[in-house]
Amino acid sequence: AERLGSSDRVQVVVADGRALPLRPASADAVLVDAPCSGIGSLRRRADARWRIGPDDVVRLAALQRDLVVQAADLVRPGGVLVYSVCTLLAAETTEVDAHLAAARPDLVAEPLGEPWEHVGRGGRLAPTIEGSDGMTCFRYRRPGGDLPGDR
Repeated sequence: AERLGSSDRVQVVVADGRALPLRPASADAVLVDAPCSGIGSLRRRADARWRIGPDDVVRLAALQRDLVVQAADLVRPGGVLVYSVCTLLAAETTEVDAHLAAARPDLVAEPLGEPWEHVGRGGRLAPTIEGSDGMTCFRYRRPGGDLPGDR
């Protein structure tokens, strides 16, 4: 694991993720832990099933698509984008990934290893694995640049 050195900088910005006040291609790594239906956390939060309806999933999936495309614009060549949600629904996982693939074909999906189960271009943890909540994650790299791990 890499550690932040004294010369590394972490910048915290509070803003609407659909209209970030940051320069394009200015980040080495971006994490989108998107608001989602939370269906993957039903084991721990059974009440969530009564708070989420089909219209909510449609609204959240649209927000997730906007957030991940905006975040992709921030990743510099050689950088990494991670999209993560605590749901297993296709509308919020593989369909968001398909939208990103069409919007940003330059991003290369990177497989996730154990214990992630292959799903689309990413990985999924079922609630029965590792005693975790159900979640889905996608990792992408923007080709080029000189960051460690560049291809």
